[in-house]
Amino acid sequence: MGVCSSTVGPELTPAEVQARRKETVKFREKYAERAKKITPPPNCLLCVEVEPWIAAPEGVRGVDDALATFQRGSHTSTKEINMALSGMVSVDNKYDYKKSVVLSLKDKSTKDVITAALMCEHDNLPGGKVLELIWFVTQRKMEDKKYGSVLFRCIRDLAKQGDAKALLITSTPQATGFWLKHLSNLKDSEKFTTPVIRGKKLDSKMSSVPKNLNERRSLHFKELTRINPSVKQPGADVRPFYGVQSGGFTGKPYRYNVNSCSHIWLKVLSHNSKPLLSSSSASKASNSGSNKSIKSNPSSLRGERRSGDGKKVATGGRAERRSREIKKEKSGGGGGSPKRRNKSRDKVENPLTP
Repeated sequence: MGVCSSTVGPELTPAEVQARRKETVKFREKYAERAKKITPPPNCLLCVEVEPWIAAPEGVRGVDDALATFQRGSHTSTKEINMALSGMVSVDNKYDYKKSVVLSLKDKSTKDVITAALMCEHDNLPGGKVLELIWFVTQRKMEDKKYGSVLFRCIRDLAKQGDAKALLITSTPQATGFWLKHLSNLKDSEKFTTPVIRGKKLDSKMSSVPKNLNERRSLHFKELTRINPSVKQPGADVRPFYGVQSGGFTGKPYRYNVNSCSHIWLKVLSHNSKPLLSSSSASKASNSGSNKSIKSNPSSLRGERRSGDGKKVATGGRAERRSREIKKEKSGGGGGSPKRRNKSRDKVENPLTP
């Protein structure tokens, strides 16, 4: 069983509440130190909210206000969110938020929370440490501006620094398209064989989601669910992260079971992990090495010609073509094919691109 799923006792006294808060603060401070190594976009601040129960200044949108907009049936309420922010036990006494981390991405000038998340750490499972992403919200007016993708990228980096083995996202049907988009962008080495687990009760809700989307998003949602099919039972590579299951599989020890949300799993590769080169990548690397030798040894190019002063000059191959392109660029001719020019432009990194 995970740390966050143990059965809990009766209501705590004020002194016990303070003691638990101290433990939670100490735990969150570790993540705050790790977050210092992450550089957010220049207009944002990445914050680990160590004491989120302290209200934000008047007129500033705090993390509690951000999370309060989240709705997930009867399990999500203002009281439940307050219990989670304080590192307490859930309203139904079935889940412990003691090892919870609250993250936010804030506007650098106004200090308003743009997007926020709450996750819990499970460090006592057969498969290794798991970070469970429970709530993830973005200001409505800031949606589709990549801020959510930025915060999620920060979460993945924090998971790597904390030596987690996997990241679990418990997704509502409405948010599934967003998470599947990220899943589809991952390398094969970062995916599990059964990354999406969903209970049968959710099937009808999933089929009704496209009806509330515009035509483009509906097609996108259907395509994402097609290429990322769900299963009812976890595969062998994911099952160790559920621990020992008693009775039928429901998705314990996590806060929301597979009948109320989809479980979406991502591998967490360590900073030292380097996926094996694919054949196409290896070919590119080989070609890159060839280019270097060509530059240092002109005689290896195809053919030769004599210049006006009688000296031999190498001809043919990429070197001469590139020379002609450079001359055209200097003379205003543009140089290079349109595809090559666009490719080089695409390499410029946008800090808000997932």
